[in-house]
Amino acid sequence: MRVLVTGASGQLAHAIRQVWSDHDLVLPEEAILDLSQQSAIHSVVSSVRPEVVINCGAFTQVDRCESEPELAQEINATAVGWLAEACEAQKAMLIQISTDYVFDGTGTRPYREDDPTNPVSVYGRTKLEGERQAARCSRHLIARTSWLYDAWGKNFLNTMLNAAAQGRVLRVVDDQRGAPTTCRALARQLKVAAEQGWQGLVNTTCAGETTWHGFAQAIFKGRGIAADLHPCTTADYPTPAQRPAYSVLDGAHRRSLGPDLMPEWEAALREVIQRPVL
Repeated sequence: MRVLVTGASGQLAHAIRQVWSDHDLVLPEEAILDLSQQSAIHSVVSSVRPEVVINCGAFTQVDRCESEPELAQEINATAVGWLAEACEAQKAMLIQISTDYVFDGTGTRPYREDDPTNPVSVYGRTKLEGERQAARCSRHLIARTSWLYDAWGKNFLNTMLNAAAQGRVLRVVDDQRGAPTTCRALARQLKVAAEQGWQGLVNTTCAGETTWHGFAQAIFKGRGIAADLHPCTTADYPTPAQRPAYSVLDGAHRRSLGPDLMPEWEAALREVIQRPVL
């Protein structure tokens, strides 16, 4: 398949570059495939003529979205509509990466794809609008994921490791629950989904759940680091954007569609630690 990937400099695009190596990948620099420019999107998609477009590009700085809502809307929502139009013109499939932050976090069981959404942040609201825009493309797959990280890129894993290396005292939130998900696991699942023609809305997170503090503990244990780590509450660590307290996603629908390549989050973390380079 000829596959066009947006957000080429990001951590998920890096994983796709490695995992999808048996496909014809095109990853333009963001200056060329500029998601803020409708003309650039249509020009690149029409010239590449992809069978699949994976939209890894997004404004993911959750707190910054609160102070720059117009930019968040443009990149996370409006641009997805432009991609959907361009894909429709080429009869291409659009794979849109979405987020657990479309939920408000008041649930007590893993969220299913058909559960009501109620985002509590600008980031969550614009990503939900991005889902709606992606659905304008006849062939679309909306992949909701959560807490993305890997051995590369800017993410929680590397933030924790860098902070510990500096000998800092770490206070990490212990009352927000979710599922840490590796970029490589998500890239593998998306590859199978595209090859088998999955469509619609699918939860694509690693299995199980933990808190950010529990995730940090597992990182340091896996690396054999004696970090000065302490739990705290969300109230102890106020941020501009509200986060859902509980955003675990149910994987039953995904497992009904075909091969489930999303491992338990602990197993995924072990792979990253033991094999940092793909």
